[in-house]
Amino acid sequence: MSLLKIVGFALLGLALGQLYQPASTETVSVCPTNFTRVADKCLLVDKSWKNWYDSDRHCRSLNAELLSIKNQTELKAIQEWLPVVAPYDPEFWTSGNKLGEAKALVDYYWQSTGEQARYLPWNQGQPTPASGDCLVLYGSVSMSTGQMVMEKHLLSVKNCTQWASHICQTPLQQFTTQLCLNPSAVYEAKVPV
Repeated sequence: MSLLKIVGFALLGLALGQLYQPASTETVSVCPTNFTRVADKCLLVDKSWKNWYDSDRHCRSLNAELLSIKNQTELKAIQEWLPVVAPYDPEFWTSGNKLGEAKALVDYYWQSTGEQARYLPWNQGQPTPASGDCLVLYGSVSMSTGQMVMEKHLLSVKNCTQWASHICQTPLQQFTTQLCLNPSAVYEAKVPV
């Protein structure tokens, strides 16, 4: 084959290949259906009262986990979001617990991550390990002004077999969106990252 033919085929291949290249590419982060983006995770409040074990199973059935809190910034975002989605719910199960630990220890773990809970924003008078082994976000209710006022939700210890609402979490889903052009169509493809 002559050099001229090889160069011609290479140019033709390059030109045809360019027709099917994405015209634009963008990475997007979205939450699954019914979940809301709060800080850097997706959250869902379930107002049906369940014990901690059933709450954990419910979240897992949604390919999610019970809530864990990693820092003050994340807690602040959750505290701003809760009055909007559940203004009158005083408590929510989290994944925090000390199940399987010696009763004398007060180390709590986030079941959703398997990590020791280092950031523990306790309610006044907490922790009370004798109360149970699981953690709820609890907002006390005040009627001092004549109106019901929900205080900020902070952590409290609760018996795992008692009932509360719960919050499920799942990570943001990352997609690369590509707008593709070819001679016969224009289409958008979402490709999981």
